[in-house]
Amino acid sequence: MDNFQGAFFSYKDFRQSLHHQPTSPKVWKGAELAGLPQALEASEVDIVALAHDKNIEGCEVTPGMAIAMQWLKPGVVLNGHAHSWWHLFVIQSGNGLLTLGDADEVNVSSGDVLLVPAWTRHGFVNTSVDTPLAMLNMSNMPQMALLSNFADSHGLITTPA
Repeated sequence: MDNFQGAFFSYKDFRQSLHHQPTSPKVWKGAELAGLPQALEASEVDIVALAHDKNIEGCEVTPGMAIAMQWLKPGVVLNGHAHSWWHLFVIQSGNGLLTLGDADEVNVSSGDVLLVPAWTRHGFVNTSVDTPLAMLNMSNMPQMALLSNFADSHGLITTPA
């Protein structure tokens, strides 16, 4: 029964526990990131979270925000979906088609920056012939998880026949 025992803290300690620790600078080297798509050949969509520390809690690189690298292989479709967090995508390489809402389509390529607000239906198609559509993906997913608003309506990943 001791495993179910709670704990008590002073209000001052409780309030202090709600403050995030200061974030220290970090560097993710491009040479390491460049080799990841080949190392992750097993899946159609590869997403690697950049972590602040060498543990899963470190994936919240700054309070409330996550950063990931995402690669779509040529021809791969990431079906439209919507969720409670926003995305800021920076296209690193390749060409693709971003779908927004039910009908809007935007051609995207290296250097483009895409803001997808929360609850905006979005999806991607890699239209490149031989280049992954590589995207730096920033979001407030950790913030939404803390607010217990981790709702989504994800689509399926499909590859053309």
